[in-house]
This record gives sequence, C-alpha cells and structure tokens, in this order.
Amino acid sequence: MRLLVIAAVALAAIALAGIAWGKRHARRLQRERHIRIDRYKLKRRYRAVEREVLGDPEVAGTMEAYAREHRVSVGEAERLARRYLLEIVPKFNLLAYYRIGAPVAKAIMHLLYRVVVELKPIREFSERHRGAVSVYMINHRSNADYVLVAHMLFKFISLSYAIGEWARIWPLNHLFKWFGGYFVRRRYREPLYHAVLSKYVQTITMHGVTQGVFLEGGLSRDGAFQKPKLGMLDYIVTAKRNVDFTAPLFIIPTAVNYDRVLEDRVLTEELMGKEERSTRSEKLRATFDFLFRNLWRSIAGRFKRYGYAIVAFGTPISVDAFIRDHPAVLAPSFEQRKPDVQRLAAMVMNSIAASMPVTPVTLVAHLFAHHPKAMSDSEIAAGLDELMRAWQGRVWMLREKRGSEVWLAARRVLELRGLVKPVERWRDDLFDRGGIPTIEDAWEWTPEELLLRDYYANALRTDR
Repeated sequence: MRLLVIAAVALAAIALAGIAWGKRHARRLQRERHIRIDRYKLKRRYRAVEREVLGDPEVAGTMEAYAREHRVSVGEAERLARRYLLEIVPKFNLLAYYRIGAPVAKAIMHLLYRVVVELKPIREFSERHRGAVSVYMINHRSNADYVLVAHMLFKFISLSYAIGEWARIWPLNHLFKWFGGYFVRRRYREPLYHAVLSKYVQTITMHGVTQGVFLEGGLSRDGAFQKPKLGMLDYIVTAKRNVDFTAPLFIIPTAVNYDRVLEDRVLTEELMGKEERSTRSEKLRATFDFLFRNLWRSIAGRFKRYGYAIVAFGTPISVDAFIRDHPAVLAPSFEQRKPDVQRLAAMVMNSIAASMPVTPVTLVAHLFAHHPKAMSDSEIAAGLDELMRAWQGRVWMLREKRGSEVWLAARRVLELRGLVKPVERWRDDLFDRGGIPTIEDAWEWTPEELLLRDYYANALRTDR
C-alpha cells in the first residue's frame, strides 16, 4: 500500500513538472517567434468571458424567458447557460498548437498536396491595418480546409474556427479546443443556446480574436457554392453595437480549392437516390481500402500527391464602412437586419468566387463538362489554352503556364483515380493512303464518374 502511495505521489510530481516545463517552453516559444496570442482565446480568460456573456442583459432576459417557458428556476436556466458556454469556449494550448498541431498539419498537407498560398495580400493588409480585427470567411470544400488554412497562416496568427457538431467526439473535441476552435450546434434551435453563442462570438470579436468562419455552414455536395448561412455573420457584425468596440473590423474573403477533395465520393453520393448509394459497410470497406493502398504506396515509394491545394484571398471588406452605408444591419430585430446581412453575405461570397484559384483538375473538368466527347491531347491542350486566355482575370498560381502543361498535371491525378481513360476514335477529316478514316488516340471522362466531373467543374462557377 505504501509503495502504491509513493508511486502515485511520484507520478503526480512528474505530471506537475511536465506541466510546468510545458508552460515555460510555451512562453519561450512565444517570445522567440514574437507570436501574438489573442488573450480571449486562452483558458485562463474563461472567467472574464463568463462575466461578459452571462452578465449581458439580453442573455439574462433569455434565461428568464427559458425559466418561465420550461417552469424551472432562473438558477437552473443559468446553470444550463454555463454548460453551453463551457461547451463552446476553447482551451487554447500554445504548445499543442505550435509544437504539435503546426508540424503535423504541415506534414499532412505537404504529403498529400502541392500547397500554394497567396500570402502577399495578408502581409500588405497586416502592415496597412495594424490593430484591426480580422475575420476570415472561407468557402467550405473539405474537412481538410481547417488544416490547410491554419497551416498556411500559423506564422502570422492562430485562427479560432467555428466548428460544427461532427467534431464533438473524443478525442477530436479536445484537439480542436486546444487549437483554439469553438463548437457551434448548427441545427440546435434552443433560444438560450443561441443567446449564449451570439454573445460569446460578439465578445471575442470585440476583444480582437482572429476567427475563421465557413460562411456556407457545411460542405458542398455538387461542388458549387451553397447559400450562405447568416447566423455567424450576424453575430460578428452586431458586435459593433458595443460603443467600446472602436477597432476597425474587416472580413477577409478566403477561397480554397483542391485538385482532389478527399471526401468527394461521399459528398457526391448524397446526390444519388438512396438505392444507388453505398451502404455503410461498403463505405467503411472503401475507406480501409483507400488507407491500405496509400500506405502500401508510401512504403513502396510509389505514393503520388493529389495535385494542388491552393489558398487565395479577396479584397478585405470593411464592416465599419458597410455599417455606415447600411445602418439597419445593427437594428434590434433580426428580421429588420436580415436584408442587409444577406447583402453583406452576397458581397463576401462574390469576392470568394472572384478569388477562387484555378487548379489543373478543376480546369480540365470544366473543359470536359462543356465538351463531353472524346478529345485528343492536342485538342485538350488547345481547349485549356483558350480557357486560360478567356479567364485571364481568374487567380492563377500554377507552375504550369500552357494548356499542355496543365493537362499533364491534371492527367496524373485523373488517371490515378480512373476518372479519365484512353479511347480510340475515327477521324473522318483525316484519311490514310487508301482513303480510310484514320484512328487516333483520345481521352474521355469515364461515364460512371460524371458526378465527380461536374463536382470539380462547378468549383469554377461564378453564378450561385
């Protein structure tokens, strides 16, 4: 028994020493890298956040309404509000973010993709608007978006993401909270919860926490933009009601695009009828097969990356300027605010669409979607050259500058997945010496994979 007590004390001492070392190491890391940390993201600020959120008159009024409606005491309603807040608030860990999260994110993204980011606009914005509060509003193509954008910006800032219910499972819930994420129940209609959430978002916005928000709310099933969700945008803008919030507030439209979205088959299957969809066991088997094949390719040295993953930024939108032009966006009732919130959401989505980076696979998919017949290598290259000339205003950050180079880069990814296949076709305009039409090699999009063709082609649509 005595040995067990001694062992327990020794383990506790080791744990405390490890925690103390971790804190010292984190502080030293912060000083060495000159890292700016948003104080209201740190766990030790929880009491201050709690006072501001639960002490707010609107939240207090909602607690009283909840108590009357559910015939409970105000104290019970307040305890429920505290549980909601505790569920939402992150537990940002500097050491976990910069010593674990950042290296792992870098390793994963560079293993899977050729990562490109347009950092110049962010550097220029940071120099021009020191002290401004920034919210990155991002289109949502993959769950890898969290990793991609955070990895590309971690040298400048650490983003606090609004994360959906899918990540509220162990151990993802702890990991995302350590990395500064806060959870949002997107389909939860309880007014008390939304009162707590809105006040929390307003509080961290006012105190300068840099946030990342997926304005569409969820992942696109057909590859095109979804209708924007207004809730988070409304919470962020109405933070400007507070007269103490004098710092400039900007929305930075952020566009992400991939040559391969890891969940593309799962997403596009939802467009099929129920009888055509894969069963749960088939999906599980396909997932394990995917992991096994890629693990074997890695061991054999034959693993090939999935093409490009690109992040680009639109022109920052001044929320203060928008409020001056549309003062009704701060009206007391959401129904009064809604038209102007929708107008602002449309501005953001249009800026994201204009900033959407072109990748080889999306460009080739667009070409095949508009020319569904088989095409030769030269015809594909010519078609891509024509698109590139017509779309000179689009965001181009590719090493490949000619259509033939873009086709070669895309073909590596598409052939690996069986999305395009070689075919032979008769050329009636070309004849051999006997007057017989010539057969030539060509490419067609695999007929069984048209959903994926349209999914990637829709990424470049500007209409919504």
